[in-house]
Amino acid sequence: MSMSDERIDEKRVWKHILTMACIIIAVTLLAFNRDRWALAQDGNWTAPTVISAPPDFSWFPDLAVDELGSVHIVWCQSTPLERGGIQEQVNYTHWNGEGWSEPNDIVPPSADIERNAIAPDLVGNVHLLFGGSAYSLAALYHQKAPLGEARSARAWSTPHRINQGTSYMGDMAVDSRGVIHVIYDDTLRYAGEDELALADIFYRRSTDGGQTWSVPINLYPEPLIGSARPYMEIDNNGAIYVTWDEGWDRLTGVSSDTHYSVYTSSSDGGKTWTSPTVINYPDETVTQLTVGSNGEGGVMLVWRATSGDELFYQWSIDGGHSWAAPSVIPQLFTRLDTIPFDMYDMATDSAGHIHLLVAGRESREGNALLGIYHLIWDRENWSSPTRVFAESGLYPEYPKIVVHEGNQLHAAWFAREGSVWDSEANKKVWYSRSQSSAPHQPVMPLRTSTPKPPIATPSPTSTVTPCPTVSLENTGLPDGLYTESDDVFRLALALSPVALVVLIVVAVKTGWLGKLRR
Repeated sequence: MSMSDERIDEKRVWKHILTMACIIIAVTLLAFNRDRWALAQDGNWTAPTVISAPPDFSWFPDLAVDELGSVHIVWCQSTPLERGGIQEQVNYTHWNGEGWSEPNDIVPPSADIERNAIAPDLVGNVHLLFGGSAYSLAALYHQKAPLGEARSARAWSTPHRINQGTSYMGDMAVDSRGVIHVIYDDTLRYAGEDELALADIFYRRSTDGGQTWSVPINLYPEPLIGSARPYMEIDNNGAIYVTWDEGWDRLTGVSSDTHYSVYTSSSDGGKTWTSPTVINYPDETVTQLTVGSNGEGGVMLVWRATSGDELFYQWSIDGGHSWAAPSVIPQLFTRLDTIPFDMYDMATDSAGHIHLLVAGRESREGNALLGIYHLIWDRENWSSPTRVFAESGLYPEYPKIVVHEGNQLHAAWFAREGSVWDSEANKKVWYSRSQSSAPHQPVMPLRTSTPKPPIATPSPTSTVTPCPTVSLENTGLPDGLYTESDDVFRLALALSPVALVVLIVVAVKTGWLGKLRR
């Protein structure tokens, strides 16, 4: 072999070595950055995923995560009819370990489906609160289904009516003892009154899985002003926190000149309630009051006033017995419009940090995008807002957030296309997920028997099987959440320079170059 041929072969070998080196570096960087590639928004939230099915209008979602980690989401599905009018249904989907099941309606269609709520218990069931005219005009019902069968309408129990008059909206939660707590608006005529009744907020509970219910308690009897937007949270000690708005009645459409919000709580499982606290700062245009608790005595209230574009909060360190002065949440502004259906939502992680999800704007400019933003209260301050979702031409609202196993964050909302006020605008339900820095906290079920695992495929006739492995590809769930495999990727990144050096040394000393010089 000539000297020139040897040089050519040597260059060819070095070219192969460099190519392999580039491959090692590229693969390592790909593994290290795989979570970042999945994120279309700020922070560590996954790229938002549409989970509702076209072409109908999908709005007002609620979500829950069961003890097995499956995500359950329900929403109102509105379908315009050819002869006029709208058919309403409650649609359901769940994340089963491999993907989202195909959305399916789980209650009979009706001319009216009001807001719906969903909550799991720790004995293998998921509970649904819904309204509509399928059974009785503007009634509110509770029913339940086994976790693994909730997609099938047949699996749900016979509906049990909760309200006594007419209702538009309710909220529901199940505490660690398995007690179901429900709040809702209800229109009841007072004795001797002939005028149209306005709604008040009522509370009921069930200690036997929904078979029987306590007598309704009117939390704030006020016959002259309507009540709306009931909201409830239960902390890890079983304390119940409830808020709602006064001055607007959804069912009658009656609105007063005075708008304020009300907060109350119960420390004995709903048997007794504290004296209502009225929120009317900075003026009597307060709305969208929301409550959260860190489980250690800290209680957070968040609201807006339609007279401005600021978000306000008020903090208590003693369970709501005394309150700090109201303050403004920095770096975030409310939506410009005063659409009456929106809400905020809060949930608490295992570190006692309160997570707030709102529809808002990052600036006061008229062209600022309306988005879904996430903030964290660390007992002293709010974090800077993190954008979960914002897209030109879409108007998101009604965000919901759930914390599972201490640090897993799940969020859902719906977004209108075009005008925020266009009733004919298309609407879709979205989902995203994240993870907080709080410690992982396994769910401790109180079951007496093992619930059926989630269905493995969207087909209602498929075999019910467990999902021991989880694939996160093309699902909307994050592949950036911490797992033990992350340690392997970090190790690979740290060792990649060493592997590169070893490759070159081996090639030079014992590989191709050594053979060329024989």
